[in-house]
Amino acid sequence: MVERLALHGGPKAVTRVDELKRVSRWPVFTEEEKEAVCKLLESGNVYGSIAEFEREFASYMGVRYALATNNGTSSIHSAYFAVGVGPGDEVITSAYTWHLQVGQILALHAIPVFCDIDPKSACIDPDEVRRKITPRTKAIAVVHPYGAIAPMDELVEIAEEHGIAVVEDCSHAHGAKYKGRMVGTLGDVGCFSLQASKLMTAIEAGVMVTDNEEYYEKACLLGHYERIPKLKSEKYRRFYQPDKEMAPACFGFKYRIHPLAAAIARVQLRHLDEWTEIRRRNMCYITERLREVGEDCGGVLEPPYEAPGTERVWLNYICQYYADKAGVPRERFIEALNAEGLPASRGRTGYLPVYWNPIYEERVSMWGEGYPFDAPYVSRKVSYPRGLCPEAERYYKRTVGLPVLHREAEQELLEEYVWAVEKVLRNLNSLK
Repeated sequence: MVERLALHGGPKAVTRVDELKRVSRWPVFTEEEKEAVCKLLESGNVYGSIAEFEREFASYMGVRYALATNNGTSSIHSAYFAVGVGPGDEVITSAYTWHLQVGQILALHAIPVFCDIDPKSACIDPDEVRRKITPRTKAIAVVHPYGAIAPMDELVEIAEEHGIAVVEDCSHAHGAKYKGRMVGTLGDVGCFSLQASKLMTAIEAGVMVTDNEEYYEKACLLGHYERIPKLKSEKYRRFYQPDKEMAPACFGFKYRIHPLAAAIARVQLRHLDEWTEIRRRNMCYITERLREVGEDCGGVLEPPYEAPGTERVWLNYICQYYADKAGVPRERFIEALNAEGLPASRGRTGYLPVYWNPIYEERVSMWGEGYPFDAPYVSRKVSYPRGLCPEAERYYKRTVGLPVLHREAEQELLEEYVWAVEKVLRNLNSLK
């Protein structure tokens, strides 16, 4: 046994409390964002920031098109619509994701097909994807959870073999790279949330990126009526031609980003690479140290995984804690970490297998009796039983969330962070 745990009256491992609060606080807005907002309000062209942000984000990503939206959910809805998802189609997606990414499949009267995950990374398992493709599969939705990068080469290869689209949900992965390429440009369409907790934020917004003109124009048609007259395709321009006596229309939604959000996003984008480098420096060091500590302590704790050939990012710092090996419940382990001065939790709120909800378990009729799960256009019996994706269910029960250090941190704080975890791990017997 090493030094007595703080939970049992010993000294706290983390003494640099104010520094930890400062460097883990996110988001942080500066005078630069405030000035951008005020400048836009005084400009006489309050909508000008939208086109500027789209040009800058497209350039950053190295793509032809960026379409800013009012939130990340609408960017995903736009992407599914753009690649042709419709009633009775199937979209393969991870069981371990945020529910609104899946909800947009239902919004198009399509059917989610849940795949299990790689237990190391929490990313969708390509072997599971292969097993679950059917003639009705229209797209694969790939999530990069917490900034870990999915195996895109394998997933894109599977999609190409079957002639289906790949939609990347990059809401956790701004600035991440896969074999030198920007995450979000590896599939057919990439979607980013710019909500307040994200690695670059507009407080509430989203953006869809693609190199495919048809997908871009279809996404405009869904929720950006003001863009329709400027589209290249005549089959889409005909819905709104200001030079003719006709009513304008789009396909039912209004997804334009708020101009002030675009102004904030432009400032955030300018600093994204700098912030990414700082986070990676902090969290890669902590990860390497915790990997060593975890191995020394019998594999009870595994830090987040970074796949070879990737440069992951850190929206959240989610470890896996094996209570069965430790003999100490996860809640008790978390309690001990908090007592040491290191904020810890069960992980990101709301992240558990999506099908653990009455909508899926009871196959709720959302759009009328039997719709969508038993609609006439659905070709097979759909069910979502417990145990459907066992790795995702086990992963959810193992997660422990620790702070991300977003800003420059002193080496002493990094050492205290690691020591807090090591101290608890080496004192597990005293927690039994």
